[in-house]
Amino acid sequence: MGVGTGFGEEPLHVEEMTADQPFCAGVILLLGERILVTLNDDGLPPERAACAYRVGGVGGGQEPGETILQCALREAREETCGDVELVPSPVTYVHDMDTDDVRRMQTTDVLSPYLLQRVTNRTPHTPYKPGLPTGPYVYFGVYLARMSTWGTLAPGDDVRGLLAISLTDWELLERGVSVHDLEASGTLVWKGPELRSDFRLWLPERESFRVAVKLLLDEDISMDGRSSEDQGLHPIHT
Repeated sequence: MGVGTGFGEEPLHVEEMTADQPFCAGVILLLGERILVTLNDDGLPPERAACAYRVGGVGGGQEPGETILQCALREAREETCGDVELVPSPVTYVHDMDTDDVRRMQTTDVLSPYLLQRVTNRTPHTPYKPGLPTGPYVYFGVYLARMSTWGTLAPGDDVRGLLAISLTDWELLERGVSVHDLEASGTLVWKGPELRSDFRLWLPERESFRVAVKLLLDEDISMDGRSSEDQGLHPIHT
């Protein structure tokens, strides 16, 4: 990833920049050195539809009238069934997905995102669904967040499962191992009723968390210093 200035002059005001624009938003939930991701059965290539889960960040698309902050918080609470709170990031990275340029930029937001991505909108005059805004770009905002307790964590909405995987084990997701293999490696798994342990994982090339994890591995950011054992969490084996 290179360094560029495609977002214009800083400081940025992210909430203002994304107002009435197409966006998706999500959160980074860290448990010690683990990051929470979702397992989904939508958005898969046809050849993987019956044998794999798509790995995604905790987050999703906007609803009519939402700000990017409201979207991130709603999606996080829906997908984790938990009491999630957004926290300001000590640093904001911006990623121009058209050029793959990444850089740090200052923001004036009270709750700044950890990562803000932007890509040219292929259908700038057509909303993703009725009631949503149109615009020349689609934005992706990834915020830092914390949970009041991890004991109530469960896959919600249309999420099939949740994984809390060590940042240093991220390459297992890149390799597309099975859910069973992740469990055997010590990854924490919260299973929905229909989750298949023999299914393999698929990580989309443009998944925002791929960029976020690369950046996190160079940072010292933790929302909760307690270990999983301190919170009574253990890998779930079937």
